[in-house]
Amino acid sequence: MKMVLSSLCLLLASASVAQGLPAFGSISFSELRAAKTNIATPRAKAGDVITAYHMIAQAGKDVVFGYADNAADAAEATAYWGGVLKAAGIQPGAATFADGMYQIPYTTADGRVLRDFLADARQFPPKDEAGLRGNMALTSGALNKAGLTVVATHVINVDALLPTYSILYLTRPNELPEHEARARVLKPGEDIEFDVYKKAGVNVIQTPETWMMVYVGPEVGYVTLWADSAENLDAKIAAREDFLAGEGKKMIDVRREAIDDPTYKFGAALYFFQ
Repeated sequence: MKMVLSSLCLLLASASVAQGLPAFGSISFSELRAAKTNIATPRAKAGDVITAYHMIAQAGKDVVFGYADNAADAAEATAYWGGVLKAAGIQPGAATFADGMYQIPYTTADGRVLRDFLADARQFPPKDEAGLRGNMALTSGALNKAGLTVVATHVINVDALLPTYSILYLTRPNELPEHEARARVLKPGEDIEFDVYKKAGVNVIQTPETWMMVYVGPEVGYVTLWADSAENLDAKIAAREDFLAGEGKKMIDVRREAIDDPTYKFGAALYFFQ
């Protein structure tokens, strides 16, 4: 574990990620919707490349949905995605469009639900379509191997995002989303000891950076603590473990390491299932 005391802002950002909040510098689909004002959105290219924002679909709890500026765009998107669902043996319901959002309810024969994965552009080399597609194949293969049937894969190339890809797949639902088997990215902003998760049975499919892990399974967490003495660090660890247990989290491991700082010389990384 390579752990150096970061600035307070970075540490707070890392803690937020461990609690399931967006990572610093990341962008969600909702944020992208707000950012796309005055951005031209050409129609989707033929094949699997999406260049129009309204054609990007996400999976909600029990619907497929997306955002559109007008009814014509919504109709185009719902017709396309309704066809994708039918081709996968999923029955789409009547689509709706209101307040800039379209929704497609659906039913599956076995009770599984749809989920989506938007890749982080740092998972593959920049401006490298072959690398992007190779990474998309890697993630898709890992999902299928884990029993999470892939329904659709698309390259996403819109002005407000670096080129990336999206995968729509099936999984078993859980009342707690963090307990569902999903494709996920952990990026706490600090170096991760990947072997800790691998030994705990986490299906790690890629480690593109020392601080980033792509995996399939229930959500995992990571948080760092620091103190001015070993005793104070032990107390902080115990308090955090109690807090995590009270929140229903399951500890995986605690790794301690000295920190190169004049005051806070004692540090620890806590690994857990959300």
